[in-house]
Amino acid sequence: MSVSSSTPVSFAQCLTDCAQRTPEQIALIDRNQPTTYRELNAQVEKLAAGFAKLGIGAGDRIALWLPNCLAWVQTFLACARLGATVLAVNTRFRSKEVADIVGRGQAKWLVMWPEFKGIPFADILSDVPSEITQGLEGIITLGQSPERLAGHQPIRFEDLLHSTDAIPADYGNNGVLCYTTSGTTSLPKFVLHDQKTLIMHARAMIQAYGYDHTSRILASTPFCGAFGFSTLSGGLANGFTIVSEPVSDTASTLEQIRLHGITHTYANNESILKLLESAPTPELFKTCKLFGFASFSPALGELLTKAEQARLPLTGLYGSSELQALIAAQPTDSNQGDTSVRYVAGGRLIHPEARLRARDPASGHVLPYGESGEIEIKTPSIMLGYLDNPDATRQAFTDDGYFKTGDLGYAVSDTQFVFQTRLGDSMRLSGFMVNPVEIEQCIEEQPGVLACQVVAGTKGSKVAPVAFVILRDGARVDTATWTQACKRVLAGFKVPVHFEIVTEFPSVQSANAVKIQKNKLREMADQILGSMS
Repeated sequence: MSVSSSTPVSFAQCLTDCAQRTPEQIALIDRNQPTTYRELNAQVEKLAAGFAKLGIGAGDRIALWLPNCLAWVQTFLACARLGATVLAVNTRFRSKEVADIVGRGQAKWLVMWPEFKGIPFADILSDVPSEITQGLEGIITLGQSPERLAGHQPIRFEDLLHSTDAIPADYGNNGVLCYTTSGTTSLPKFVLHDQKTLIMHARAMIQAYGYDHTSRILASTPFCGAFGFSTLSGGLANGFTIVSEPVSDTASTLEQIRLHGITHTYANNESILKLLESAPTPELFKTCKLFGFASFSPALGELLTKAEQARLPLTGLYGSSELQALIAAQPTDSNQGDTSVRYVAGGRLIHPEARLRARDPASGHVLPYGESGEIEIKTPSIMLGYLDNPDATRQAFTDDGYFKTGDLGYAVSDTQFVFQTRLGDSMRLSGFMVNPVEIEQCIEEQPGVLACQVVAGTKGSKVAPVAFVILRDGARVDTATWTQACKRVLAGFKVPVHFEIVTEFPSVQSANAVKIQKNKLREMADQILGSMS
């Protein structure tokens, strides 16, 4: 399949091109039900007509609160055609978070699935303050719904999908999609992207990830987040096939791989490890050309070994809501970059004109390759800005247009880097910037240790590392052995002064994965050091 070299400025143009070029190519397989590009284009046109009759148009904000399904895709594409902006709502959010997005995001309409099995959408909405829901012009629902929902008479999605009104013209490029940041320490920010930028990023993914007309791209991560949406758009904007279902777990993902001959997918390292551990035979992965992983969870050393045994091609990834997910992947070919770091997070920027650098957060100086600092990136896939927040937008960029990622890492070249940790998670010990991951990996190699997180605790003027450890089943605490192991391979100031045994790490659920709340661990570390004599 050849894809036009010119970049469309709208998803309507992309969809029309695909429907004309390869009408019977499958666009989406949702719960094993295929929809072709011809069918999807016709559905989106009718839905856009139905939305337009309700008064939805350019500049309106639509809260899209659905799991991964055909209706999510139809709604997004219909809003794009009309010039409306989608506020993507995480299906794991509850009433406080939904109220924040609908209220602070100034949503006019809400699209939801009240009877969806597994998530009590209607119950959650009933807990949203009435002054928020009364500000909506209406609620659009899939399937059966009560006669009244949060003070509104719901409008059936299925009726709008069969509208007989005139098909609206393509509005063209606009700010079309807002992600929410994870908000682990403050209110989430709304990250706004326009259509052209999203499509430009999707086009860059073709060569970077080796897509062609035979590709079957599994989208198991929620579309409401950058990780899931980039997976979706990399297929749909280019005329390839996306495979998805509303709820995914290890067993269902393995079944999708078996049924549909999956070639590509992207997930966190823990999810891919579970696939490898649960697969009945390595032959299950014979169609897989590339699995990308991001290190959202604690280090899992078994991943690479099991991937090699299954002959599953892996590469480390990087992305963010502001830059788009999958903007970087570690090269698999030495002609493309340094392959010695292939299995760590970070990567080679996929846009030819994109550039990066590392800056010392203390001195402000740009650092030479190999030295750790804050990663700054300039790329065509960058956000328009934070919605309704120009001050935060200005603070996020350097004077010459680089986005300040807030991530600690080092540049391998001006197009490739290694991600180490969030800058706020790094530690300054004895005057040195320390990446906690190197300490965590040392401890996780010790007998009995399942996972470890290390943070800096403070007592007066003293700053020291504290390790939080989850034990393997039946394992015994052996802090003396762990301490000696650290002393053998690490500088003395990196050796934890205390090992705290926990059953789990404090975490927050984002659209992409469960993220460990290091700020809460630091509070715990301060308390521990404060109680030590």
